[in-house]
Amino acid sequence: MRQSTLALICGLILFIVLAYSWCGRNPSPPVTGLPATPTPPPPVAARAAQGAASPSVSVAQVTATPPAQTPPPEFRKVAQTAAPAIIEITVFDTKGQLLRTGNAFFVSREGLLVTSWTIVADAAYGVAKSPDGKIRNVTGVLASDQQSDLAILRAETKVGVPTLSLAKNSESIAVNAWAVVIGSSLQHKEQPIAAGTITSLGADPKKDGFQISGSIPNDAAGAPVVDAEGEVVGIVTSAAKDGLRPSGQLDPLLTQARSARTGRWAAAPVESPTVSPTPTPTPKFARNPRVLYNPAPRYPYQARLLRSGPTTGSGKFRVTFDANGQVKNVQTIESTGQGLLDSAAIDALRLWRAEPGADEWTVMVPVTFQP
Repeated sequence: MRQSTLALICGLILFIVLAYSWCGRNPSPPVTGLPATPTPPPPVAARAAQGAASPSVSVAQVTATPPAQTPPPEFRKVAQTAAPAIIEITVFDTKGQLLRTGNAFFVSREGLLVTSWTIVADAAYGVAKSPDGKIRNVTGVLASDQQSDLAILRAETKVGVPTLSLAKNSESIAVNAWAVVIGSSLQHKEQPIAAGTITSLGADPKKDGFQISGSIPNDAAGAPVVDAEGEVVGIVTSAAKDGLRPSGQLDPLLTQARSARTGRWAAAPVESPTVSPTPTPTPKFARNPRVLYNPAPRYPYQARLLRSGPTTGSGKFRVTFDANGQVKNVQTIESTGQGLLDSAAIDALRLWRAEPGADEWTVMVPVTFQP
C-alpha cells in the first residue's frame, strides 16, 4: 500500500514537470485586434553595460551634445581694449519719445561712429553714451546705405574719442579664423557677447556678407565683429538673414561722411524757407536796436530721458543780428558742458528778432538750464 501511494505521488510530480516544460516551448498566441504593449528600452547605463558584455552592441551610438564654443584666451583682452570705443546710441522721434537703443562704435577721434541703419532710420534726435558715462549729442546721419543696413553719424566732441581700427584689407577676413562680437558694456556686462569661427564668406569680402559659427544675440545690431588683432572685420546689422557686413563696405561711406559738413536726421522737422520783404531805408541808430522777440531756451526733453537722469548747465552765447533784425549767427562762447543743452540754447536763440538797424550788431546772452 505504501509503495503504490509513493508511485502515485512520483507520477503526479512527473506529470506537472512535463506540463510546465510543454507550455514553455509553445506560448499562447497573441490576441489580435489589440495593440501590443511596447517594452520600454533599458536606461543608457544599462545599454552601455550590455555593450560591454556583448560585442554586437556598440556604445558609440550614444551621441553627446557638443560643448559651447569658447574663444581663445587672448580675445578677452581684445574685448577689454575695444570696450571704450563701443557705445550705446539712443534715438527719439519728433515728440521726444524714445524709439530704441542700439550698439555703435567710434571710427575717428572727431566723433564719427558706425551703427546699423535700421536703428536710426526714422529718428529725429539722438545721443551717444560711452562706458565712462559721458553723453554726447549726435548731430545726425552723414552717410548711409540702406541695402547694406549701415550708417555713419557724428557725435559732438571737443577732446576726441577712443576709436577702433578697421581691417586694412579683405585678407583679414579668413574662413576658420576666430572672430568675436563686442557689444556696448552698458547693455552687456559680459564680453564678448558672441564668438565663433568664420564659417562662410562671399566671393568678394568687401561686398558680400559673412557669418560666424557662434550664436549672435538679437540686440547685437550695430556691434563690431573684431579679430584677434583687435581690428574690425565686420558689423552686425539688423538684417540677420544677410549675415555680417564686412568692414570694407564702410570705405565709400566714410569718404562721403568726411566730406559732409553737417549730419541730418531723417525725421527731423524741416523749416520752411521764409521770404523776407524788401528792406526799406532806415535811419542810422546811435545805439544797438532793441530785441523785439526773445523766447527763452527750453530744457530739451531728450535730456530728461537719459539713463543718467536730467542734467544742469550754464553757458554764454553770442548772437549776431543783421541789418534787418534777423539772427545771422549764434556762437558758443562758454559751453554748458552738455551737447544737448548747447543745441537747445542755439536753436532758441536763432528764433530771436530785433529792430532793423544800419549795421550788424551782437549781444551776449547767458543761459542756465534747470530740469
